[in-house]
Amino acid sequence: MSRIYEDKALANRPVIPESVPGGWEPAQMQRGPGVVLEGKLRAISRHQIIESGKSTHRYFILYIEPTRIHKRQFDSAGVEIEPNFSETKKVNTGYLMSSFKVEPAGQTDKISAEDLKQLINKPELIKISEKHTPSHSLAFWILEGEMENIELEVEDGLRLKTLGDSPFIFSLAKMDAGTVAKCNFAGGEKVGTSWTDNVFAAKCKTEQEAKTSTQGEGVDEDEWDD
Repeated sequence: MSRIYEDKALANRPVIPESVPGGWEPAQMQRGPGVVLEGKLRAISRHQIIESGKSTHRYFILYIEPTRIHKRQFDSAGVEIEPNFSETKKVNTGYLMSSFKVEPAGQTDKISAEDLKQLINKPELIKISEKHTPSHSLAFWILEGEMENIELEVEDGLRLKTLGDSPFIFSLAKMDAGTVAKCNFAGGEKVGTSWTDNVFAAKCKTEQEAKTSTQGEGVDEDEWDD
């Protein structure tokens, strides 16, 4: 990481104790491929989960208003691959990208906010987060330890992946003007290993090369905007 951020603002948030009956087993809620999304951070709360056996776990809950949502995709070997962002794509047909045509790209992996809500909301977690959730937002959980090197403020743009079809966060990055701020990264993948980073880095490189190229061969549509 190129910078280390202090997390005083997060650490100063009050811890809300939450007692849960039986064991606390997030892995049981994490089946399925999960989603990758972008959105605006609307609020943050901090919670201590207390099991019947007195084991405790601390989480931050990030309340995010989603703007772009796609299902995560994996190949037959279980390696994550790029989702299909759009049903169509633009292909360059002219000199210096002066013209293009639209071609089909297959069924999109994009889903709606309502579909996301049905996919990730778990009754036992909603009991904890519902009273803190702003309108048009969904609650996403991340272990307190995963937030040590990231500083968040309300209205930050975020990009995240979920652990399966659950609200638990696998990886989290802040965004600056639509670009991932790589020094602000938390979760299961570190800087440079996220396919979302690679997709957008490759797109930026392609656009830059196109400016100096004497013959454009093709360009993908900015699928996220569909």
